Amino acid sequence: MQVETLELKKKKIWVLPIIDYYLEKIGLSEILSEFIKHQRYIDSIELLVKNFMIDRNPLYRIKEWASQFEPELVNGGGINDDVLARALNSLFEADRASIQTRLVLESKNRFSVKFDNIHNDSTSIKFYGAYKAQNSKALQLKRGHSKDHRHDLKQIIYNLCVSDDGAVPVHFKTYNGNRTDDTLHWDTWLSLRGLFNKSDFLYVADSKLCTKENMHKIDTNQGRFITVVPDTRGETKEFAELVYQSAVRWKEILRKKSTRHKDKFDVYQLAEGLFQLNEGYVIYWYRSSEKRKMDQEDREEKIMTAIEKLSLVGKEKKRGQKTEKGILKAANNILSKCGASKWIQIEVKVEEQEVFKKTSPGKPNKDSKYRRTIKKVPVLIFRKDQDSIARSKAMDGIFPLTTNTSIEPVEVLKHYKYQPYVEKRHSLLKSVLEVASVYLKKNERIEAFIFVYFIAQLVTALIERDIRLEMKNKGVEKIKILPEQRPTGTPTWEQICRIFENIFHYELYSGKKTLKTFSDGLLPNQLDVIKLLKIPKDKYLT
Repeated sequence: MQVETLELKKKKIWVLPIIDYYLEKIGLSEILSEFIKHQRYIDSIELLVKNFMIDRNPLYRIKEWASQFEPELVNGGGINDDVLARALNSLFEADRASIQTRLVLESKNRFSVKFDNIHNDSTSIKFYGAYKAQNSKALQLKRGHSKDHRHDLKQIIYNLCVSDDGAVPVHFKTYNGNRTDDTLHWDTWLSLRGLFNKSDFLYVADSKLCTKENMHKIDTNQGRFITVVPDTRGETKEFAELVYQSAVRWKEILRKKSTRHKDKFDVYQLAEGLFQLNEGYVIYWYRSSEKRKMDQEDREEKIMTAIEKLSLVGKEKKRGQKTEKGILKAANNILSKCGASKWIQIEVKVEEQEVFKKTSPGKPNKDSKYRRTIKKVPVLIFRKDQDSIARSKAMDGIFPLTTNTSIEPVEVLKHYKYQPYVEKRHSLLKSVLEVASVYLKKNERIEAFIFVYFIAQLVTALIERDIRLEMKNKGVEKIKILPEQRPTGTPTWEQICRIFENIFHYELYSGKKTLKTFSDGLLPNQLDVIKLLKIPKDKYLT
């Protein structure tokens, strides 16, 4: 009697049904097909989006990576690195600005994202390698002010705008690596005005927006802005002097639970009186009780670290600086790196030291003779600048915001407090989506590659926004998707990916005949997620 031979094959599913659901919802394939005519390239771009969102790989590994999944979930599978590279070439040649506009407007229409308040911030993306032969028509990788503190590497600038409705990306643009932030805002604001077809949206940005030219251009074009006043402005120094002299009165305007200590409150105060920039825009001075403690702790840590390092300067026996000029340079470098230059005073004094050198032959004994000489040795002297520390302490927790709007001070503060969510999108780009390192040689492909990352960032943000909004609508405070089944009220894409990682689809064969197909059952927390995202169960269960 012949024994029947059975074979069980399994393919991974992971979060790909969720990604497919959202790619279809924003109409990515349809939008790309209007600008890229080769369907294989469209499939390749979608595959890159999926790979970036869950398990970043170099182009040459993506075919192998895709082989572990159901073919229909990875655009048929079998897409090699050559096709992926040519797809990036095709995307570079396409009208990416129009693609971006279509994607953002589809997100607005299909997900009802509000575009009333826009937050802007930029970051740098570093690249390893020389990149000497760059296409002059594409993005230029150059050395500049590195926000990753890698001034030895070339970089590009990634400028991003998000809506305060879920931190959904609404605009991005990449710039040459040596472009400064203060030159980006007018270009960005004009792009947003064209996208929204209006100019009365609220534009919130960091202190690089606070230049006479930037603010004047936005203001005279019926735009509205909120930005931080930098420490380098004369108005900031004048206010600091008033605070140091105890000439400022404060009133409480907001009290909310501390993000660091759940049993405490962060109290915000507003300086009473009228304060203005030289350009005429109003300045609101705020003081935060939580920031006040953080500023003090930060200053004390910097001073302590600097003092520890300064105490070693010039005392190394074999290595280190020995001359007066060298010691002073080393000390200034330490203060600069520690950020403690204004709180510690340094000087180099030349001290005379007695040196005795044996002149008689043989081993030292009671009859040995020595010659006494005087050696001049440079010694680093450092001390805390108590006056400067006192002035800094007076400004602990204080920060100024300026605006050309008539919004109430407490609302100006609330709008600005959303700014860290842009930084979280940058963190998503660099840590979860792992934008670096980039394994590409051609800068035109890099430019297209970064555009695909924007798409991945957009889809990720829409998923996070949807699940949090539905939790709020359903009255669900927390869901258990953290490790060890711990609950969270703010689920992230990274957490969603983790809980769906070990879901597979199985096929039982007898020779070439399929006997049965089935999938892993969904756990309660997985069911909670797809229910909140309104994804049909049959996307996972067969």
